[in-house]
Amino acid sequence: MSAVLGLHHVAIAACNVDAALRFYNDAASLRVWPAAAALGLQPDAAWLCSDNMGLCIVPAAPGQAPQRRPVCEAGITHLCLQTPDIDAVQRRFAKAHASFHGAPIDLGTGYLYCYARDPEFNVSEIECVPPVWAEPQPWVAHVNIASPDLERLVAFYTALVGGTAVRSPRLRNDARLDAIADLPDVQLRMAWLQTGNAQIELMQYLHPATTSTTGRRQPGVPGYAWLALEVVDLEAAVAQLRAAGGQARTPLPGAFSCHASDPDGNSLRLLDLQAPALRRASIQALREPRITQRFATARDALLKAP
Repeated sequence: MSAVLGLHHVAIAACNVDAALRFYNDAASLRVWPAAAALGLQPDAAWLCSDNMGLCIVPAAPGQAPQRRPVCEAGITHLCLQTPDIDAVQRRFAKAHASFHGAPIDLGTGYLYCYARDPEFNVSEIECVPPVWAEPQPWVAHVNIASPDLERLVAFYTALVGGTAVRSPRLRNDARLDAIADLPDVQLRMAWLQTGNAQIELMQYLHPATTSTTGRRQPGVPGYAWLALEVVDLEAAVAQLRAAGGQARTPLPGAFSCHASDPDGNSLRLLDLQAPALRRASIQALREPRITQRFATARDALLKAP
């Protein structure tokens, strides 16, 4: 049985933390998360949350400048927000000075897809889902990781979080994919793993190829910095991660957090927030940690309706 409860937060290293805080509050309707800030995990961090997951914004290293990285570059590439009203959310992003790869695109799945970049070029995927309810407030659907070795990373995260990966066929020869990714002649394979409150989306671009060389993982560079997993038992989670092929520091006695990495070298954090003094910062204490399951149930009911 997996020790992982879900995705606690994803972190962005920003050259201007205050500006990034305003952007994600205004554009994505994320709220300040005082309980997470009280954990003291990261000095000078700003903490936000959706109904089901958190975003940690930390200062990039001095002297760094934002970089517009292609979405095929290896590493953590984007955060996905789902909403039944993409027009309302896209207007908020535009008002907050986001840029867009293009207009929302229909891939024939019943969803609309749009990639937006914040003023420091970090990508958010805005995904329009069927109108299961009227509230446009977005929620986090997944965090995406691009890998040069999809099978290795699927095996790792499957062993770590449990369950079975849902896989796509090889996608190619589709100008709509090119427009969404803002890349030429896109070919890719994808897989998704459910963690409880949100998914991990794994992706390998076959063209332009995702290579093992990346600038995303250098300490202090602007962009997505790490992914944090909330776990039930820190020592058990560390053992599970190591057995799956990842690396982790040995937790200090009494610690509730631990630095780790997946086989690609992407930075992970493991957080055990089961102690009574820490539970307010758990994803279980958020407004609706199971919103993705509620959406899936409402979508299925809508599809079955006469």
